[in-house]
Amino acid sequence: MGSLWTFGCAAEARSPEPIPVDRVECSRCRMLMSSDAGGGEILSSSEDTRFYDDVACLAADWPAHRAGARAFLRLPGGRWQDALAASYARPRDAQTAMGSGFVAFASEAEAKAADRDGRAIAFDDLLRLTGGRR
Repeated sequence: MGSLWTFGCAAEARSPEPIPVDRVECSRCRMLMSSDAGGGEILSSSEDTRFYDDVACLAADWPAHRAGARAFLRLPGGRWQDALAASYARPRDAQTAMGSGFVAFASEAEAKAADRDGRAIAFDDLLRLTGGRR
């Protein structure tokens, strides 16, 4: 019995995978992903990985996939961050795939420092702003 439980947990503990640049479309807007900068993905044990080219695309899609799923976003430095734990900002010079201007940061302080108005936005606020309400 213990080994079945361990296997089941391992199946749910998926990690972000490399975005197949120039070979996959954003799951929301269907634009071909030409970069992984600012991109993200939703991972589920019951579905294929869903890739996103913009923070706003992932946020708008999140409510339909969140049961048993995890969402990750690329930070400006290239690391992956759990989307629910990230802080978000709209830097003045942000170039995002769909023009949302939202960028994920590892901490609230980083987001505030980068934001054009000195604010940080939590994931729940991002959902409201992008139409991905909970």
